[in-house]
Order: sequence, then C-alpha cells, then structure tokens
Amino acid sequence: MRRKINPAEANRILGKVPEHVSFWLCTNQKLFSLRELSAILTNVGDEVFRYHVNRDKNDFENWIRDVIQDRELAREISRIKTKETLNRKISDRVEQLSRIIKTLPTKKPNKKTAKKAKKKSSKKAKKRKFSKRKIKKKIRKKKSRR
Repeated sequence: MRRKINPAEANRILGKVPEHVSFWLCTNQKLFSLRELSAILTNVGDEVFRYHVNRDKNDFENWIRDVIQDRELAREISRIKTKETLNRKISDRVEQLSRIIKTLPTKKPNKKTAKKAKKKSSKKAKKRKFSKRKIKKKIRKKKSRR
C-alpha cells in the first residue's frame, strides 16, 4: 500500500543531504541526493555495484532508508540484485517525486490583499518619516538649550 506524499516531503526526499551523511562510492565519489545516485548508477561498473550490493548487504537501501528517509523506496529495492533494476526503480521514484513537487500550488495574491499590503507598507513608511523628524527636532532643541 502506497501512502500519499505531500510536496514538502517530496522536496525533502529529493533534496541534498549534508556532506557528513553523503553516500560514498568505492570510487571515492560522494553522492548527495537521489538524483545524483540515479545519474551515477547508469555509468557505474559492475564491480563497483557488486561492492555495494551483494548477498550480505545493500548499501543503497541502507542509505535511502536511514539518510534520505524514504522507507517506501528502501523497501522496494531491498531485494534487488541487478544494477539495471535498481536504476529503474530509483529513476521512477525520482520522476514520481518530481511530479509531486511540480503540482505545488502557487499562491497568487488577489487584488484586495495586494492593496492592503501596499497601504500598510505606506503607513509604516510615513510613521518612520514622522518619527525621524521628531527625533531630529528633539536633538535640535537639546543643542539650542546648551
């Protein structure tokens, strides 16, 4: 059963992670996001893939589950043993999350709220000008008293 992912969560999953939790490939490359992992998997050699995915472990699954925190994708790739299948699953997930982000509703201010905001900002500006004038007058009075 797939749960619904909101745009904020999709953004978080596709976002970059800090360097100290990046994925380290045995070729000394660091990966910071699912998009980078998807792009690299097509070019990575079979020996590198076997280093990270074998009978005993699946480093990609662990990183996706623990760092990226996409439990659904981690579950899907837990039993995968071929580079092509893993790449397809990750690419599909990246596309799915990208579509969710693109459907983010963009708020357009309506005319009434825009006018109200403009009035408020102009009132604040007038108050600032008025208070500056007041301060200058006070300073002048103090100087003239001396």
